[in-house]
Amino acid sequence: MTRSEELTESMEMYLKTIYLIELRKRAARVTDIANELGVIASSVTGALRSLSKRGLINYTPYDIITLTPQGMEVAQEIMKKYAALRDFFAKVLGVEESVAEAEACQMEHRISEVVFDRLLHFVQYYENCPYEKVHWNDEVGYFCNRDDQECTYCIQNLKTTDLLR
Repeated sequence: MTRSEELTESMEMYLKTIYLIELRKRAARVTDIANELGVIASSVTGALRSLSKRGLINYTPYDIITLTPQGMEVAQEIMKKYAALRDFFAKVLGVEESVAEAEACQMEHRISEVVFDRLLHFVQYYENCPYEKVHWNDEVGYFCNRDDQECTYCIQNLKTTDLLR
């Protein structure tokens, strides 16, 4: 997609929603999309016309809606960003799942390709590297690779933290 053809956040949300509905039902309808996004049907219709003109969906009024191959590719890329961000927030940063999902949904539309690529590689490294896997430790309030807090760093920081309280 060229710069002039870039999608708005709203259009990306419609593609993502159609994609998710298609996974469940094989095709979407205007009412399905409206219910999922919490908008009125006339708003959906306008967005569908725009996405259809861009060749991203198959749309005819009062009929089912499906993604074109190009639309499927874009939707899968959006879902890939969402999943990587959600996993990073939940697994690496230790953020509650519902918060991780909400934040990922917001950021999936704004993250640059460069930053996303680095994040994706970091998450892959984090999930696959058998050494020094660090995670957020709620008990000590910082990242730590040990659950038992027996390392010198944890002990020193616990003492420092206790002094600050």
